[in-house]
Amino acid sequence: MALVTTTVTPTVRITPFTGVSETVRESSGIARAEEIHTADGVWPATGSGDTRGLIFTWDLNKDYGYVLMDCNAVFIMSGNYVAMDATGWMQIETQTTGDLERQYYPLVNYPSRGGTVGTTAIGSLTAENYNTLYPSGTDVGSMAFSMPVTPTGMLWPFPGVGRISCATVFGEQVQEQPDYAYRYYCRFYNTISRKDITGL
Repeated sequence: MALVTTTVTPTVRITPFTGVSETVRESSGIARAEEIHTADGVWPATGSGDTRGLIFTWDLNKDYGYVLMDCNAVFIMSGNYVAMDATGWMQIETQTTGDLERQYYPLVNYPSRGGTVGTTAIGSLTAENYNTLYPSGTDVGSMAFSMPVTPTGMLWPFPGVGRISCATVFGEQVQEQPDYAYRYYCRFYNTISRKDITGL
């Protein structure tokens, strides 16, 4: 029995914001651009007795500041329920000389209904309670994950920052699960540049 980990690097799309002069933008901290990281694919089935994990990972440009706006994902399987852990985690790591600073944000899947008695605790709900049919009217089971609280802090581009890395991790403890399709989305606002605060 083994834990099989799949790593995915999402596709990035950067959309610059317009309508404000560079001088005003530098002095006000107005966002420069929207940066979106997405991935669509298949989380492959595991071998006999194995469990699996899925990691979406990439680096941000260390010369800019960022605000995390949103992160969500959906996992889909035709003809059955998805049997994943009901919480995923996003980690943002800022690396400076000899030091690491990590931030953690949960991505939660809420049950689509309560237990049959109406009072079942979330911790004892079966996997089926966390699934819904998607698209509507099909036999496709799905689990959707979203951030319960939107972060408000900014990743600041200090001169000593050498790297800003992001990772979102999902897993399951049920062995020998089949292929799941996934759709992943993460959005940042690109804000102040290092040049704005250092002149370099």
